[in-house]
Amino acid sequence: MSSYFALLAVLSTVSASAIPTTAPPKTLLISSSAPSSKLADCMKSSYYGTYGGSADSQDHIYLPTEECLSGKTTLNELTSGSLVPLSVNNVDNGRIVWVGQAGVDPSLLSTNIVDSWEMISGRSQEVSLVSADDTAQHVLSNTQSHNQPIQLLHQSPTSMLLHVPQSYLPIIDTLLPSHLVPVALPSKPLPAIANGWEPVPGHFAKHLANITKHLRFSPEIDKIVSEGIEHNQIRRDVRFLTGEAPSGIESRHSFTPGAVKAAHWIKEKVEASGADCHLHIFLDGFAPNVICHYPSSLNSTEHVILSAHYDSRGSFGSTRAPGGDDDGSGTGHLLSVAHAVGTQGVKFKKQVVLAFFAGEEQGLLGSHAYAEHLHAKNTTILLQVQADMLAYHAPGEPLQLGLPESIHLPEATYLIGNLSQIYSPELVVGRTAACCSDHQSFVSYGFPATQVFERNGWIADPFYHNSGDLSQRDGYDFEQIVAIAKVTLSGLLSVAGYRLVLEA
Repeated sequence: MSSYFALLAVLSTVSASAIPTTAPPKTLLISSSAPSSKLADCMKSSYYGTYGGSADSQDHIYLPTEECLSGKTTLNELTSGSLVPLSVNNVDNGRIVWVGQAGVDPSLLSTNIVDSWEMISGRSQEVSLVSADDTAQHVLSNTQSHNQPIQLLHQSPTSMLLHVPQSYLPIIDTLLPSHLVPVALPSKPLPAIANGWEPVPGHFAKHLANITKHLRFSPEIDKIVSEGIEHNQIRRDVRFLTGEAPSGIESRHSFTPGAVKAAHWIKEKVEASGADCHLHIFLDGFAPNVICHYPSSLNSTEHVILSAHYDSRGSFGSTRAPGGDDDGSGTGHLLSVAHAVGTQGVKFKKQVVLAFFAGEEQGLLGSHAYAEHLHAKNTTILLQVQADMLAYHAPGEPLQLGLPESIHLPEATYLIGNLSQIYSPELVVGRTAACCSDHQSFVSYGFPATQVFERNGWIADPFYHNSGDLSQRDGYDFEQIVAIAKVTLSGLLSVAGYRLVLEA
């Protein structure tokens, strides 16, 4: 058994009785079995999240103690899985990062997970921290050293688990082929759910289901979303962010000056609508989150959050990242919601937050830090909706709204789907295979969350994670962004409540 732990322990097809009854002090357990209410309490308190966009190929990750792993309850409930021994360096230095399929049609992929690791390993030996502008590549920092390699901890046909030293964390996205995405594991266990193993407490789900049950067409909401969401406003904002309009922004990669410039510009734009915004710094060197708050007119402590990530990712190996679709479209949509709130004189009955995240492309880092912060403050969140990639559909396809297959609260997703039928019936609603976006950070902390996406089925944008991701191209459709913005704003109005205060 000692030789077993000298190597990666892969038990994906082995029954629980074959899992060793002793383990090193630090051992990751990766199971394909979803957590259940029967799972031992010690396992619930060592849960590090669920990863993967497809429900039938997800990884459920734990960091249990030796005593917990050897317990009979643990072994009986986990029917299959993998054990990954960790060193002290794995735990204390850098981050453990799950890397998996983004949701691109597998038949179109030229590399598999094994080939991808070889590419990552090779690239990591030669890459430096750089930023792109219109003339040259510029080193962002000459103080970074890559004296520790990225380590492969675990590999399956659909995902891998890496240990990423701190110096590589800002650029991990540049080492990945476009069809792979990273999600950083939290630095400490996620909160256990006391009531069984519901990812979100049941009363939040019931509240949203009740709103859905009583939805009726509101002429007032229809007027707000129809007059407040402006096509030209979205187009101008997206093209400012991409640099297609004169802005001086060449890239919004989280470690570029362009991202910082975008953050300050977003802050000023949303503050003009009546919000109070601040820059939320979550990791040294990264561009900050931009968190904008509209107060409750009734002194309510309940919150509703709409979000997008304003950072972007370029072609394999490049930090040049205009991010017109991913996620300039979601960011432009969120700015249009702020514009509508300001121009239509909306005052919310609940607390409302518009959150613009950075660090999404490096592993949902900004949203995780913010969700963790809200959980630590015991914040009540009624709904969180993430807008990530809203603009593209294949030429000839209808306008669409893709909702997540997994890692979401179904009642939140049903609400958004029903609102679409009422306020944007031109959208064809379905499920997206896309993985993974910032709503996952909120689900991880037990908050009711879902995502809106541009297309049903596989990701189809040919410029996905590409330095050519601009808005002036075939398939990029501002009307689709407008239609989806009407849906999310109607959701915000329906859940947060509102009144209109129009100045004379």
